[in-house]
Amino acid sequence: MNLLKVIKHIVSIVLISLFVVSCSLNIDNNRPTSIQYIDQNDATWLQHLSKLEAITQYKATGQLGYISSKERFSTQFEWRYNNQNAYSLLISSTLSRSTLLLEMQGNKLTISDNKGNYRSAKEANILLREMIGIEVPLEKLTLWLKGQAERNTQYNVGTNHLLANFSYKVDGTLWTVDYLNYHHKFEIPMPRDILLKNKEQTLKVRIETWEY
Repeated sequence: MNLLKVIKHIVSIVLISLFVVSCSLNIDNNRPTSIQYIDQNDATWLQHLSKLEAITQYKATGQLGYISSKERFSTQFEWRYNNQNAYSLLISSTLSRSTLLLEMQGNKLTISDNKGNYRSAKEANILLREMIGIEVPLEKLTLWLKGQAERNTQYNVGTNHLLANFSYKVDGTLWTVDYLNYHHKFEIPMPRDILLKNKEQTLKVRIETWEY
């Protein structure tokens, strides 16, 4: 068995130990319908967008759910972002001591568990596809988690003056991103429930705490 197969086997065991004991994430699998939108040039929205752009470092914790034709799981996560070359995603379970850490340092992604097993690759998305099949671009999650739209792109703003949804292509695959609920207990309204979908995969995110 070659190194890649060995590491994939190790990661699979870690994922099973993480996800089987985790609670299901009760976010609807279907995209919302009958959403009303306002203009992208709305002054309140643009003011909010400027505040999000000013957040350059942050931490978000919560639950992550993943559904595909091959697997389904739900687990806890911790996302830390310092800059585009320094961020990490830790997935873990309160009922299990197993953890999986995806860490970017200097344009190199490392995937490791708490037993000392790891693998690194220069291209983060390629490594993610090889290891766990998730093709969401990590470099975009820093914006997506905050509910921050990229200026001069196509997106929709809801009547609450916050980002409602947008679409994005990853290696030819179209993803839709819907913001279902927001936290209003922080100084800046921040996303609570996010639904990311393509034809074959669904990624559900519930963010419970924000630090920025």
